[in-house]
Amino acid sequence: MKKLTLLSEVKDHVETNPVSLLFIKMANCGVCDATLEKTVQLLQSYPEIPAGVVSIEDTPSLAGEWLVFTAPTILLFMEGKEVHRQSRIVVFGELENALHRAKKVSTE
Repeated sequence: MKKLTLLSEVKDHVETNPVSLLFIKMANCGVCDATLEKTVQLLQSYPEIPAGVVSIEDTPSLAGEWLVFTAPTILLFMEGKEVHRQSRIVVFGELENALHRAKKVSTE
């Protein structure tokens, strides 16, 4: 998972990839760390989906850009448009279904 720090890097990540995942976290957040670890493991089954991780402290303007009010937040984009969002409590079955659909659509 690529570490992103600038809003321009985050926007570029979302806009240049047909499908992309963005993991937004906070420092000193145990839930964020555990969720990030599980997300990284899940993404091993989807190597064609590029993923980026950004800390809300490093990029506070991200909160206003994508209306992120809590962490962790996972955003899945297709063609630059948000198609899936989960915040705070991540249901990995739902995330995996969204990744599977995105992979299926992107390969058609």
